[in-house]
Amino acid sequence: MRIQNVDETPIEQAGYFEVPGEHLYTILHAVPDPIARVLLVGPFAAERQLSYLPWVRWARYLAARRVECLRYDYRGIGESTGTFAEMTFHHWLEDVELLAGWMKQQSSEAPVAIHGLEMGAVLAAKAFEKGFGDALLLWAPPPNGNQALRSTLLPRIAAEQMFKYGDDRRPVSDYLRRLDQGEFLEVAGYRWSGRMWHDSFQVELPACMADEASAMAALKRPVRMVKLDKNAVPLIKGSSVGYEGINKDFAELFADNFRWIADSVAAPVGGRA
Repeated sequence: MRIQNVDETPIEQAGYFEVPGEHLYTILHAVPDPIARVLLVGPFAAERQLSYLPWVRWARYLAARRVECLRYDYRGIGESTGTFAEMTFHHWLEDVELLAGWMKQQSSEAPVAIHGLEMGAVLAAKAFEKGFGDALLLWAPPPNGNQALRSTLLPRIAAEQMFKYGDDRRPVSDYLRRLDQGEFLEVAGYRWSGRMWHDSFQVELPACMADEASAMAALKRPVRMVKLDKNAVPLIKGSSVGYEGINKDFAELFADNFRWIADSVAAPVGGRA
């Protein structure tokens, strides 16, 4: 596998990474002689747009401190190829595994951390459990994929109903029933399939990740799980649909998590490089 560059600056290289049947749009925040590499497994579907700016700023923050980063769009999302309605969690987990493998191949000296946000945290955790990556950083991990989907769907239903009256207004149960029956539902420009909805119940955080100590004891590698509250909007989903706090300063969050990455590189759990 290789990334074919379509645009290049001294720091950030945009390209396409080939996966089975499709291509992932990627941005490599390249640095000389990195102390570590981080795969950023980002927000899912429509949440990509809302949290785009702080996610990019986080990648640039790390790159400025000699941590090379790779961020990307899932298959069928954003600038990547593929039809969203035809994708499954198998495809999106495979994306994580292939990219993590590619990053590890770049050099044996720099450890590779996998960092997931919300739905991305579940996928990152599952890949890490299978042996990909040398460290794992999770922000706002839900217990399973369905909870991540619900927290996206419910606020959007509420916003949609605000502009409807009488018989045009439908309860939340009507939307959920349609998905339960295998129908398609358009959510913020993405066509959710009933299959994806059903599969999301089975996409769970690994059982060993009930807490950090249990995860590190079981997997013998550094793990950090960070709970983010509504103060982290728009990096995570808020109570309403919009661009709340688009210029918010995340310096404290970024600094704290960079320190953890740097410490993990210096003293990996279980002697793993």
